[in-house]
Amino acid sequence: MRFIPTMLHGVLDYLVGVMLIGLLFALGAQEPALITLIALGLFAIVYSLFTDYELGAVRFLRVRFHLALDTIFGIIMLFIPTAFHLPPAIGWPVYAVGIFAILLAAITNIRASGTSS
Repeated sequence: MRFIPTMLHGVLDYLVGVMLIGLLFALGAQEPALITLIALGLFAIVYSLFTDYELGAVRFLRVRFHLALDTIFGIIMLFIPTAFHLPPAIGWPVYAVGIFAILLAAITNIRASGTSS
């Protein structure tokens, strides 16, 4: 049941990456969790730029591979609050981003319009 178009997924990818970075500063996350989460937010933006979908700049990674990276990203996000002993005010938003990433990967179309694969 994949019904989210890749164009919407792309918009959400960039929003999640930027919001993750901004949210951490707003909530006052401390190192090393802050550095790890900023790196993950930047990584999400970078692999989105390299994805073969409407908002990809380079169009190198297939959408299926991108969705696999989103799933891995989401799983890592689910482990971070426990691994870094984040307080609930920071941990719950991180959990929410992880669940959102996994869910979005599961319901996004696997072929972008205008691509051959």
